[in-house]
Amino acid sequence: MLAPHELKNKSFSKIVRGYNPAEVNEYIEFIIEKYTEIYRENNELERKLRIVAAKLEEIKDEEESIRSTLLKAQKMGEQIISDASNRADNITASIKDRCDSIIADFKEQTKEEKDEMWRIRTFVLDFKKRLFDTYREHIQSLQSISVNDIEEIVLPDEDKLAENILGEVKKAIQEEIDKKEPAQEKIIPDQSAFVKTQTTENVKIEIDKTVTEKKVSANSSEDAFIKALEDTAK
Repeated sequence: MLAPHELKNKSFSKIVRGYNPAEVNEYIEFIIEKYTEIYRENNELERKLRIVAAKLEEIKDEEESIRSTLLKAQKMGEQIISDASNRADNITASIKDRCDSIIADFKEQTKEEKDEMWRIRTFVLDFKKRLFDTYREHIQSLQSISVNDIEEIVLPDEDKLAENILGEVKKAIQEEIDKKEPAQEKIIPDQSAFVKTQTTENVKIEIDKTVTEKKVSANSSEDAFIKALEDTAK
């Protein structure tokens, strides 16, 4: 683009019957003025364009930096998400394995405890059966024993018992009589003998009564013992 002063310094040759020099000069001055304005505006626009271009270049650099930062952030985000997902999968798998192990151990322990409980139950039932069978055998054995057999085992011979007691009583009476004064025996010997005989008879009656009560008591004790065993077996 030509500078305004180049237009202003431009000269033309003169010929006959040419344009009016004054009009031409005036018009050229007008054109130079307008061209100068346009030239200045063009320079200003070029300056602004350079500034804008520089800004645009800076913006492009910043945009590239931002784009690079965004790409890095995106990659980092994807990496974080991937790592978190992998870690979550690992934790989930570990928890699942742990839960499966705990459940398996619990099932095994439950099975063992159930087996042990059934073993104890079987043992208790078998023990109760054997115990009841033993009770039943004892009851049958006791029921097969007669009262006479029990008397032979538990009670001593009645005659021997009576003789022993009677002998002890006679001995005691004789000792009491011997302690009395000899004079009394000489005065009433017949009465002393009668008292001695009467006392012996009374003692014998008491002994027979005692033996009878012992028999009744033995029979009652046997019946009560047998009934208690039968109630226990039930």
